Amino acid sequence: MAETTARRRFLRVALAFLCVYLVWGSTFLVIRVALRDLPPLFLCAVRLLIGGALLAGIAWRTRLPWPRGVEWRNAAVVGLLLPAIGNGSVTLAETHVPSGLVAMLVATIPMWMAWLGTLGPDGVPLTARVITGLLVGFAGIALLVGPGHLGGAWDGVVWALLPILGSLSWGWGSLWSRRAQLPASPLVSTAVGLTAGGAVLLAASGVGGEWTRLGPGALHARPVAAVLYLAVFGSVVGFTAYLWLLRHVTPSRVSTYAFVNPVVAMALGVMVGGEPFDARVAIASGFVIVAVALIVTAPAPARVVSTARPAPDAGERRAKPAA
Repeated sequence: MAETTARRRFLRVALAFLCVYLVWGSTFLVIRVALRDLPPLFLCAVRLLIGGALLAGIAWRTRLPWPRGVEWRNAAVVGLLLPAIGNGSVTLAETHVPSGLVAMLVATIPMWMAWLGTLGPDGVPLTARVITGLLVGFAGIALLVGPGHLGGAWDGVVWALLPILGSLSWGWGSLWSRRAQLPASPLVSTAVGLTAGGAVLLAASGVGGEWTRLGPGALHARPVAAVLYLAVFGSVVGFTAYLWLLRHVTPSRVSTYAFVNPVVAMALGVMVGGEPFDARVAIASGFVIVAVALIVTAPAPARVVSTARPAPDAGERRAKPAA
């Protein structure tokens, strides 16, 4: 009996990790597919609004407590800093940058969180191991966005900087959320954050003139399927698996998504999307992955904050990366 229970638990853990690794890693390529028919801010807004509605429905169905007072505002602010700016910058960047490279730049979130965690009166000094990780990671970023076109992939450095700025916003928002008064349920907090972030992006899409660019192609099977995949699997399924893992395995194991997701995204981009991949990209990517591994696997006393974050698709109060 005990052996059967252990086997079932192992299978559940393995399935949950597959969801977090593969589903979240695949969202970067799916974004690129959806961008063939949908403008970037509109795409991100719709997927966030659908994901927020689905999570709100789950919260209502399971009778989770709704936010009170300032919790509404704080959850909305987290939604603006994480899914709106974080995922919005990813979507905008993918209009000019290969999805695999965007995923690699998003993987720098633990680096930004480690650095931001040193600021302020409550800042925690960095250890030698974390400093080494930061130096290696910044070297990888410099190699990715430095002079020269990576296999002809870059149209401009500014597009490469967008996901980096989005990752900085995600890291800052994650740290701020640890001190903010948020809803008791992370699922409810994420539902509010996704909805607020989606609403802001939808307004920005309208102001930017994207609505006038929507045509009959927006309702074709390909963009509709891509949006539904991002909302249902990227937000709801991936986020649910992430929450379950946090309750059943150690945070250090969960945080391994930070260096597995970009590898999955890079592989899918090259093998399925036909994206360029040369020696420079390989070396720079290796630097970033090593840097993230050094930081997220640091001993507990040396870790500035938890590096676990939800998918480029969920604004939960702890830190994930992805699109």
